[in-house]
Amino acid sequence: MGDGMRQLLESMARVVNVATAESMVLRIVGAALVLVATFWINRAVQLFLARRLKAHADADAKTFRFYRRFVMVSCWGIGGAIAVHTLGIDLTHLFTAGGLLAVAIAFAMKNLLENLVSGLILRLEGTVEPGDVLYTSEGEKVQVRAIGPRTTIVRTKNEADRVIPNAELVQTAISNFTYKDKLQRLETKVGVAYDSDLKKVRATLEAVCEGLDWKSNHKKPQVQLFEFGDSAVIYRILVWIEDPWIAGMRRSDLNEAIWWALKDALIVIAFPQLDVHLDKAVSNPSGFTRGS
Repeated sequence: MGDGMRQLLESMARVVNVATAESMVLRIVGAALVLVATFWINRAVQLFLARRLKAHADADAKTFRFYRRFVMVSCWGIGGAIAVHTLGIDLTHLFTAGGLLAVAIAFAMKNLLENLVSGLILRLEGTVEPGDVLYTSEGEKVQVRAIGPRTTIVRTKNEADRVIPNAELVQTAISNFTYKDKLQRLETKVGVAYDSDLKKVRATLEAVCEGLDWKSNHKKPQVQLFEFGDSAVIYRILVWIEDPWIAGMRRSDLNEAIWWALKDALIVIAFPQLDVHLDKAVSNPSGFTRGS
């Protein structure tokens, strides 16, 4: 029995080289370390995304699961390939074929990938958030309702929901009225007759601005003598509000308040006038009259 066991061990020792066995152990340990590193990297990235996405009020569970799965598949796909390569399995041909396939898929899904990455950029940077009031590249005023992985839902002034690809918000210039604060400046102009008492005009306009209960208290309204027009002295009135979405309605309220205040103060709101003077000598240079 002892002789048979000894012969079996000797035969196995001849088949298995000690250096080969040590190399295999090192490769297994290296692959294991790669998998452990992949686990921690995947965990760290997911925790980072969780902290950033939870700062957004619209970060629903569905969107969070999508980004979590995307990160998990990406990390484990790359880590698994590196671990298999560490074991000594040649994946050169597989990587070559996979690279060609990845390029083909990237071209086919270019717009989709751009929008997915842009959606993640919007959430991480925080330049656009739900509730923000924007001017799009087309000059349309919209309010952000929700930011999804691929598209952003906005509400137009016509009460229509519009779907905007996330890449459009990242790659084009937009105006965000609520990026740092919600202040927006309203501007309107009014012209008064040249024979008006300008001190009275200014006092009346300033009283109108101070009487607006919806104006912002962070910035004081301004009344400026803008220019001397052809038929009127033009004043510019600046008032700040804290809700850019209803700026049009507030500008209407401001104009109406100015109208009634000037009317009550007996100040004439000027309008363009054209005086025509007829010169008989020029209009009838020959001196010809009917019946002559």
